Amino acid sequence: MAAKPVLHYFNIGGRATPIRIALFKAFGKDGWEDVQPDNWAEFKPTTPLGSVPMLTLPDGSKHAQTDALLRWAGKKSGLYPEDADAALVVDEIIATSNEVTGKAPQSADAAEKKRLREEYAASGFFVTGMKFAESKIVGPFLCGESLNIGDLALMIPLKMIEDGLFDYVTMDALEPFPKIKKLYESLKADPLVVSYMAEYGR
Repeated sequence: MAAKPVLHYFNIGGRATPIRIALFKAFGKDGWEDVQPDNWAEFKPTTPLGSVPMLTLPDGSKHAQTDALLRWAGKKSGLYPEDADAALVVDEIIATSNEVTGKAPQSADAAEKKRLREEYAASGFFVTGMKFAESKIVGPFLCGESLNIGDLALMIPLKMIEDGLFDYVTMDALEPFPKIKKLYESLKADPLVVSYMAEYGR
């Protein structure tokens, strides 16, 4: 059995980053483990759903589903609101962030993918989702002065765009959304995020 919570994911940021930050806040540097599979083909059958992230708790139980793991870590860290109305907003933004990345169009043809992604960023669900998120932000963070897991979830597509990993969607796509831009800058400057990035870098 694990002596401490163990998060299993690849050696990249992506959807595990919000979970990692919440675990870092809840358990510090040494109170949890961040483990990457050495051999995915061998490791995959040991996961509940054939996917990662996966969380193994100290009792040996294995848990799946990114949003469930994020909420658990959020509750452990105090980054998930106890107030039901605030939690509803956080859940909306987590789901919307997932949709923004999940609905991004794909194509094996590079030129066609570029066309589809530029259209998506200009008038597709990217705009719909970002408008919705913008309307929910109190400022500087989603629910006010302190960040929560909703902010961390929204960081996924924003960081992908900034890092050039959201193909053909550029930072210019965020110009109509000043609250989102401010939220992202506030996230990058927050002591928790700064400390986490200094330690893990992803």
